[in-house]
Amino acid sequence: MKQKSVKTRGEGVEYPALISKVIRQVRFVNDDDYTALTIEFDDSTLVSFRFRASIAFSIDPELSTVEGGNIVRWRQLKTRPVVRRVARK
Repeated sequence: MKQKSVKTRGEGVEYPALISKVIRQVRFVNDDDYTALTIEFDDSTLVSFRFRASIAFSIDPELSTVEGGNIVRWRQLKTRPVVRRVARK
């Protein structure tokens, strides 16, 4: 498949090292100490994005199903507290 560069109106970056990785878990933390988005992959790697500004969602995030370029279904994403995993020996 041939890739095409498209100029967008906002600034953006891509991370070629993350192409084709399969996501296992996504975590978002926004507390007094830090704000971060962490994506954990099936190959036992993860990427963390730490933000300087406090981020607030204006609406709850939704997971959408797209068919033929149109959103046909959506549902609110459920959340749960982050559970720290302890490595077993």
